[in-house]
Amino acid sequence: MIELFAFPTDELLQENEVVVSLALNSESNSYDIEANQIQFQNLLKQAKEKLCEKFDKKYCDGLLEKVNGLKDNTHFWRKVTDSIVFYITPDEVYYYLLSVPVHTRVVVSDKAYILPLIANFQYISYYHLLCLNHDKFSLYSGRKDTIQKIDLPEDAPDTLVKALGEELTGGALNVADYAGGPGTGMFHGHNEKSNEVAIDQINYFREVDKYVNEYFSKPSELPLVLFALPANIADFKKISKNAYLDETRVEASSAKLTDNDIQAKTKEVVDEIINRRYEKVVKQFEETTPEFKLGAQYNDLAMASIQGKIDTLLLEDHYQVNGHIDGNGQHHESPENNIFINQLVHNVLKTKGNVFVLETEGMPSDTGIAALLRF
Repeated sequence: MIELFAFPTDELLQENEVVVSLALNSESNSYDIEANQIQFQNLLKQAKEKLCEKFDKKYCDGLLEKVNGLKDNTHFWRKVTDSIVFYITPDEVYYYLLSVPVHTRVVVSDKAYILPLIANFQYISYYHLLCLNHDKFSLYSGRKDTIQKIDLPEDAPDTLVKALGEELTGGALNVADYAGGPGTGMFHGHNEKSNEVAIDQINYFREVDKYVNEYFSKPSELPLVLFALPANIADFKKISKNAYLDETRVEASSAKLTDNDIQAKTKEVVDEIINRRYEKVVKQFEETTPEFKLGAQYNDLAMASIQGKIDTLLLEDHYQVNGHIDGNGQHHESPENNIFINQLVHNVLKTKGNVFVLETEGMPSDTGIAALLRF
């Protein structure tokens, strides 16, 4: 079973013989997990019923056997704070821990049911938070406005002395922060070694950049958000070779802050990012001329998605359309299924378009669905 952190991914956009999608909204906390375990068992029963309408019992049992062990895995369920989505395929099981509420449901199809992921990833989702001071750093995994400290191994270069060792040129350091207290910020070198101290700091930042990039950013492909004083942000940005270093940053020293303080300051920035990116989407909709917009024109939407013409798709939360899209890009209405929207979203993402799920009051269109076409 593989936990995924990025979206969209090839694993979820490819077609399979069958994909069982389970979306579960948490009803528990980290101490009382029984409600979620019961929910999960009920979803598995529903999944088996749906599967057995299409496949024989042996196949159904074999597919669901991949996750049966989770029912009693208390350690796993303690990690589920808001919601979780599973994708059970013939080859592998994938899951996401989400920070937004989802609609609890089971979907059995040849495509993963990815709508629960959109709201979680549309503005800001998973990231690493690097709290950087002049002589030490700490690293956190971030999920929207929630962070958790990462326990680094003993050989991590989490302090300047540990990273540079005998290569230190500045000798003993006397450091004061901008307010005049001990701990962070400005250097005062003994024996006029200020230049050497500055060199040490840059060399240390290079070691931090190399380490975080190699062991965290590259393997996870997650954005790296910097939490540091403005001067340290500027210096780190100059030397960084990390392709995942994000433009988002928290301009403050973390040296004297608790984890809760760091999370509170990070939340302020995350909220600003969400608001800014939402406003950008609305502005794009308002500035797009009518000939490059589609509303609830399902055949036109289907064809445009197949042809890769949709740049941005806006959906009102809960919006559904009965029927499906055929191989020729036509909408076929059918009360027996409502996979049209999920197919539409797959098509848009496969052709590098953007998808946003908005609350009713935040939807700029009055049709519940809108597509902005590529020029």
